Amino acid sequence: MSRSEQACLPDGRWCVSLSIPEGDSDQRLPIVRAGGVPATAPQGRPEGSYSKQTEQVWPNLILLPDGGFLAGIETRTATSYSGGGGSATVLQLFRVKPDGDASPAPVLTVPIAAALMIRACFSERDQEQRRGACHDEYDFAARLELAGDGADLPELTYVSQAHAFPRGASRFADSTQGPRLKQSDLIRSRDPQCSVSRRFRFDAAAGRYQPDAPLPDCSAYTDP
Repeated sequence: MSRSEQACLPDGRWCVSLSIPEGDSDQRLPIVRAGGVPATAPQGRPEGSYSKQTEQVWPNLILLPDGGFLAGIETRTATSYSGGGGSATVLQLFRVKPDGDASPAPVLTVPIAAALMIRACFSERDQEQRRGACHDEYDFAARLELAGDGADLPELTYVSQAHAFPRGASRFADSTQGPRLKQSDLIRSRDPQCSVSRRFRFDAAAGRYQPDAPLPDCSAYTDP
């Protein structure tokens, strides 16, 4: 079983792998087992089928006071189009019982990675206007870490960083209609709106983690 299909604690006591779906529509869930117990290898998709989505285990496993766990699945969606393409990864965090079975609904869903490249030159004039920078590029990265004890589940810290190239690039504007780029624009610039820090606390009534402030709309980065 490959590294992307399982993750273990540093001491090897516990490992998490993905459940085997019975059909294409079945959701895959994390399953936690003792480190010495072999996992069942996931079934492959039928021959000739194709999916733009791939799943792998989140490479972290959080032990809970009741003997359960928080385990996650990363789902990566990729797309391609003329002159560009991109991918985005979403993390779903599940509460896993001490017996290793996960609840069917995630307790947290957040974007954790994305990278996009979009064609921006369609003529020689465009190339001149953009000083040869003929693609707009967007990248997004986030990390989720333990922040402290909570009443039921531990508190978590979520920190994201978003950047765009060239400076001023926007998926909501026609790149061919913008002003001529300056040499100083040919840099990777940080987007403060989507570079944030949030603290998540578990809301027992809702059955989900809630942030201390709403997350901004960063679909320009996280929606390929």
